[in-house]
Amino acid sequence: MGAIQSWSIFRAGVLLVVATAGAGCSDTLFYGESTEFNFALHFNDNPQQPLEVNIGLKRHVGQVTPPVATEQNESGKAAVGEAVSTLSGFRLRYQEEAGSASPLNNDLYIRTQFATGAAAAELAKNPIQAVKVIDADFVSDPTFVSEPNRTARGEIIEGIRRFDASKVSDLSCHPPVTNTRLLEIAEQSDPGCVKRTDPDFARQFLIELAFEDDRTPASFAKWRSALGMN
Repeated sequence: MGAIQSWSIFRAGVLLVVATAGAGCSDTLFYGESTEFNFALHFNDNPQQPLEVNIGLKRHVGQVTPPVATEQNESGKAAVGEAVSTLSGFRLRYQEEAGSASPLNNDLYIRTQFATGAAAAELAKNPIQAVKVIDADFVSDPTFVSEPNRTARGEIIEGIRRFDASKVSDLSCHPPVTNTRLLEIAEQSDPGCVKRTDPDFARQFLIELAFEDDRTPASFAKWRSALGMN
């Protein structure tokens, strides 16, 4: 496995050199990752534990971020204000198949998501979407954006926009979602339902949840019932 480790480190080094060289002469944001996988077998004389297996994974994530603006001074070009916004997330998932005889026969998934610049700045204003990027767990199939599902979701979002302002905060604190993962995201983005006491914030919060929720007949029916659309 030494060759794999060396190659990963080499790629990370090349990225750093290129990024450092480019950072001083352009406004480009450099973002890179490398992965090292280590596998070791230990054979022992002890009959109670004749074999020991160690598996390790090491991730390197690096970024060179340009400033929002620059100005000329006596030393040349200098940064002005803050750096360009960035959001990134990483998720590792080990999927064990039923009846698998060995842990080495199963699948290991590495998923990353990131947003930069204007996209990251907009996400910073939208906690639900920001958490989804950081958690790197958004997966959908083609039916999610099918025409019937988009139409049904659009009707529900319009129902949220017309929903009674005196009730919208309570509904946003107890949203009728069928995807329970969204409840975890809601609590992470607004612990204790503090921000959702503002009706305008609560309404937008519900719209985001409705947009991301499961797009099934059962989910649509649950939203319509909660919004009094039946």
